[in-house]
Amino acid sequence: MSENKTAIVTGANKGLGFAIVKGLCQNFKGLVYLTSRNEDRGKTACQELQKLGYTPQYYKLDVTDEKSVLNLCSFLKSRKIDLLINNAGVLFLKDSKESKITQAEQTLLINFFALVNFTEAILPFMNDNGTILNISSSSGHLSRIPSEKLRKEISNPNLSLIDLKSLMKKYIDSVKFNREISDGWGDSPYVVSKVGLNAYTFILNRRLKERGILVNCVHPGYVMSDMTRGAGTVSPEQAAEVVVKLALTPETGGLYVWHNGVTVPWDGPDPRGYIDGKPL
Repeated sequence: MSENKTAIVTGANKGLGFAIVKGLCQNFKGLVYLTSRNEDRGKTACQELQKLGYTPQYYKLDVTDEKSVLNLCSFLKSRKIDLLINNAGVLFLKDSKESKITQAEQTLLINFFALVNFTEAILPFMNDNGTILNISSSSGHLSRIPSEKLRKEISNPNLSLIDLKSLMKKYIDSVKFNREISDGWGDSPYVVSKVGLNAYTFILNRRLKERGILVNCVHPGYVMSDMTRGAGTVSPEQAAEVVVKLALTPETGGLYVWHNGVTVPWDGPDPRGYIDGKPL
């Protein structure tokens, strides 16, 4: 890779995002931008990496804020991006005090709608033959949606982004009227947001094929983080290894990769059973 390449990682001031930036600083031949919503924490994270001899750059970015996204786009006018890793996300734990509709709206906003809007805004600044990697979850597997009808709609290869956004809005409406279970969505906003993210990954990969841009998604494992209050089975550093490898050496696009590096069929059996050995 040439030294003038550029990588951007969102939500990177701590946890997995921070570990991904560190891994890229070690393996990516070019500029690595660590971005975060909180400027102080982001700059402190950069300083920590600089003390280790790395040279990440910092840029303040809130993917939910249109002005913040436009500021980054203005900044990028003089350069092009070769690698984008969408890591920013949110998870409400089961004991969260927020109302069900608040959890649904915020989770879908950050994990799906804001990510989609940010990525679409960034696309003109992506180099042809670049890579986009979306940090997903085991929750993003299509089997996690109970309704067969919804699964077929979401996985339809002719599904447009407009259609996908409409489905995600229908889910929020279902929650508003206490119908999410009877409508077949299940009880987890996080699952719906990550299934939506994966669907967007595959839609975008098809759209960008002519430009040679590969778009993939990855389940990095149950990562110990502030978001999980320290619960988890893998450290951010361990999880970042498969993420960085997939980001730098993707075999192709349209992949959903499990935490062990194996590509899994999105619409097949739940890999938590046959890979992780979890009773389902």
